[in-house]
Amino acid sequence: MTDPWGNPLPAEDQTPKAPRPEPHFPEVAPNDVAPNPAWPGAQPPPPPALPTLPAPPPPVSGAIAAPVWQGPKFSGLAIAAMVCGILSITCTGFVGIILGPVALGLGINGRRAIDRSNGWKKGDGMATTGIVLGVIGIVLSIVYLIFLLKNPNFITDFVNNLTTTTTTAGKLQGA
Repeated sequence: MTDPWGNPLPAEDQTPKAPRPEPHFPEVAPNDVAPNPAWPGAQPPPPPALPTLPAPPPPVSGAIAAPVWQGPKFSGLAIAAMVCGILSITCTGFVGIILGPVALGLGINGRRAIDRSNGWKKGDGMATTGIVLGVIGIVLSIVYLIFLLKNPNFITDFVNNLTTTTTTAGKLQGA
């Protein structure tokens, strides 16, 4: 015995099995309907036609489409607070002493705006990050400026040591 594709079947599949009985349904012609006493010998009336909808009006030039809901947006104050906080740390010194308080103020106002928006704005974490980074930027800038006031020649000495190096008997001098 072989399967429908011509491959030989294993021995356990070659035993004939009893055919399954086919289900029997009574034959019904498509036009057979139960007799209706209201119409003896006649077919019932066709079902009523479905109502048709009117065609939509043609588009008007300059028409405004219906708005699509897009969910809450990020608060611009929170984004600005985080960016200013990052810049206040990376630009420690004269720029950081200005950007730190800006990040702090933007972060506080951003959190207030997010709380008042009833869920229409998000970004509370970015505002908090801006506040924290702003405070860190202020502290680092103050420490850096105090260090520069205590060591006024630090920058010029540092730049001179970077640009002027001399070697004497294999030893690096000036560093």
